[in-house]
Amino acid sequence: MSANQNLTEALTILQEQLEALKNLTDANEFMVSALKEQGNTLKSLDAEPAREMLRQQARAQFDPEQGNSPDAAVLDILEQSLGKGLGAEIIPFPGAAVKHAV
Repeated sequence: MSANQNLTEALTILQEQLEALKNLTDANEFMVSALKEQGNTLKSLDAEPAREMLRQQARAQFDPEQGNSPDAAVLDILEQSLGKGLGAEIIPFPGAAVKHAV
């Protein structure tokens, strides 16, 4: 029975990690689209107005109650990253350091 319990726990952890990865991917997709479609506008703005513009667009897209694609987790990621002063950059995935074989 403990083998089944361990497997269930492992699958639960994997599911949570996959959901977190999907949320990060969706947030990055939003940022990539914004940079692609509005890059020149964003470059012409100071940092805080550019972040505020992106936050408003993120809310319009992901707000759980009124967004076009409601997703509170994605909105939270974008609010946090845009609120910290990271600017209009791609959100780094945790542990995304690429190791090259030598």
